Amino acid sequence: MRKFKAIIFISIISAIVISLVSFWVDEFDWAFIGYLILAGCFMVWSQKEHTTYKFLSKLIIGSVIFGFFLMVLNFLRVYTLSHLVYDSPLPFSELWDKDRLMMAAFFIFISFLGGLLGIVLKGFYALYKNKLDKVIVFIGPPLVLFATLTIYRIKIGGTIMSSLRGWPYPFMIHQIKDVLDNFAIDKWIFSPGSLWHYIIFDYLLYLLIFILAYYLIKFINQKLKAKKINSTIWLFGLLILLILFFTSFLPAKKSRISYQISRAGECEQDSDCQIIANRAPFGCAVVVNKANTDRIMGLINSFPSTGKLSDSCGSEKAACLDHKCWIAIDHISNETYWDMLEKAVEDCEVASVMQTHSLEVTATLKNGTIIKATEPEIDDVFDIVKQADNKCGDIRMGTE
Repeated sequence: MRKFKAIIFISIISAIVISLVSFWVDEFDWAFIGYLILAGCFMVWSQKEHTTYKFLSKLIIGSVIFGFFLMVLNFLRVYTLSHLVYDSPLPFSELWDKDRLMMAAFFIFISFLGGLLGIVLKGFYALYKNKLDKVIVFIGPPLVLFATLTIYRIKIGGTIMSSLRGWPYPFMIHQIKDVLDNFAIDKWIFSPGSLWHYIIFDYLLYLLIFILAYYLIKFINQKLKAKKINSTIWLFGLLILLILFFTSFLPAKKSRISYQISRAGECEQDSDCQIIANRAPFGCAVVVNKANTDRIMGLINSFPSTGKLSDSCGSEKAACLDHKCWIAIDHISNETYWDMLEKAVEDCEVASVMQTHSLEVTATLKNGTIIKATEPEIDDVFDIVKQADNKCGDIRMGTE
């Protein structure tokens, strides 16, 4: 058991650090994968083994502990926010939901693959550690440049990848109209200015950063009389740091804007609330207090949106419920909306329901959407909720 203490410690610490640093894991953004891979690498680099197969048993155990612990930490954060911030509390039983278990399995698998990559990198370091410094200096900038492709609308940060249309922009103008036939055609152009900003300038910028770091470490080592700095490890750390920064930039910004939207909806009455945008990835109808319209629109416009979510959006209305702006579906009391409400309860999407003496039922979904419908008979909605108790856990119920 003693030989597994280090790997268990690294697994737990990695899960805690990653859950704090990459807070957008709730959105399951692909940029989070880099952190899982890095966690697997640390599980290997912390071991003092020198034979490949001796890493595997501890890596498997470490990956399992890391994956499940990270899933639990992720759920606890969502659970806490749902109760204290978003006013749509989750039942604790969702910790064992199959989607959560699948997420844990994904964490385990990717961190294990990261550990295998760590074994390969450790082997390269053992064989070529005296030559890796210069390799990192010249290979690092293209890797960082590739990572910057995930950032849109940032020149020095780089990007050729557009979230709207993708490669090969900005070297192509998409679908211009033919003058005679009015057909949409693609027109290719060459833009030296774009080439300079997005490839040459960025590569030279990152190359300069690595060269300066390389010579700074050499200078420090010349001044040190005792223990020297391991330049390979520090240069590799710089490479990983830059890659994680660029790949994490947009997910972190998106998460921050989503949080600001959720906090900008305090209200006293329905007239305080306003739907201000239909913009991916923030929702079909972004609703806030009217006093916060300009500030929130500024944040939304600063993010590289992929455009409208759907042209069919528009049946929503803003409503103030429990001093919070929500999205309410503009409805007519009919079977269609009652069926929607029933299905939402059966699918465990409902956080709470409220019934009035006039048989009007208001269901607040976990994502903030409100569905209003008229039930056929008094307390019909409560019967439906009780039938879903075993599957969905407690759903708050109220009546006038």
